[in-house]
Amino acid sequence: MGTADQHDESLGATLTVPTLGPYKEPGAPTSHLPRASLITASRGGAVLPRSVATDEGMQLVEHARPRYETVKLLGEGAFGEVELCVDNDIERRVALKRLKPEMRDPDTISRFTSEIQTVGQLEHPGIVPVHDVGLDERGFFFVMKYVEGDTLEHVIDRLRAKDPAYLSRFSVEVRAEMFLQLCRAVQFAHGKGWVHRDIKPANIMVGPFGEVMLMDWGLAKQVGPGGRREVPGAAGAPPASAYGTMLGHAIGTPAYMSPEQARGEHDKTDARSDVYSLCAVLFELMALRHYLMPHQSMEELLEAVKTEQPMGALAMHHKLAIPPEYAWIIARGLDKDPDRRFSSVAGLAQRVQAAMEGRGPVQCPCTGMKRVGGAWSRFIDRHPNLAVTGAVLAAASAVFGVLSAAMLALG
Repeated sequence: MGTADQHDESLGATLTVPTLGPYKEPGAPTSHLPRASLITASRGGAVLPRSVATDEGMQLVEHARPRYETVKLLGEGAFGEVELCVDNDIERRVALKRLKPEMRDPDTISRFTSEIQTVGQLEHPGIVPVHDVGLDERGFFFVMKYVEGDTLEHVIDRLRAKDPAYLSRFSVEVRAEMFLQLCRAVQFAHGKGWVHRDIKPANIMVGPFGEVMLMDWGLAKQVGPGGRREVPGAAGAPPASAYGTMLGHAIGTPAYMSPEQARGEHDKTDARSDVYSLCAVLFELMALRHYLMPHQSMEELLEAVKTEQPMGALAMHHKLAIPPEYAWIIARGLDKDPDRRFSSVAGLAQRVQAAMEGRGPVQCPCTGMKRVGGAWSRFIDRHPNLAVTGAVLAAASAVFGVLSAAMLALG
């Protein structure tokens, strides 16, 4: 007991801690502060001192700086806005999200709090981590990793515009790999009991090295025991377009929500609803257009989501040049009946993985030929010598056959 008390006393006596007063020129050392200063330091300001080399050795200088210093606005949605900030303690760029001033009713604050706690529980490479939370004169905020790169929405826009740099970087194979990464992040969240409910290209970030991260978990819903029952007609302004997030009878983004979401059937919204949204994204990633074109208005899209069956797999392949192995996956995932979709994102991811490796099921002549090609490719990888021998024998047989036919023709 005495040893611990002595240790606490020595901590206050020996640790040099900067105050949050005015900036001192380099070389001005800080004074030794009592231990209470460690507890009463303001959370709103940076707490780490600067180290400055002087003739007398390293000295700590104090300077008043905010912990998070805003650089610019990164974006805003119906309920919140995200700023690019500098964390002056760790000296890194971060993303700071806060509610808009007009969106501070109890229900919205509750959803904001839920988003923070949800993301905080989902530690996965494909989900942006939370670094900190806070409260200032502008209200509650939370701090996330700043993800450099483009939204998937921007990537699709540039591909649609036939930007050479994007066409070169994002081949069909790369797009499939990106989608598989997205599926793995959603699969992880589902394993923790959360469905996203707002999966769309604008909420997906693509980093400079191909990393994919799913953003904006503000509408996430916990399913199973302990899940909060949805309140119909929750507060929130209607979105400006069918591509904006909405709250109310229907929750999500009209252009990407599942039929059960569009009907306001909150108790039926589960992992299969995210499967539907994922396949809507995969369609757009492959075809570079929305799966329910030409519908544009929010009213038209909501009705189409509920009642209009998207084009079939063969039409996707022949009319839009979507590779057949992915067209069949999309068609199943966009079925209006949840029971006929993939029952889980894990099942969806397995089919995408199989398609990438040429192991998908045979569902039409094109998928049959790709299956044979994939099998032959794997045979070459596993038995290169035997494959070469077989190819040489096949070529020799073909030459012999041609010569024999020529000799017969000449008499």
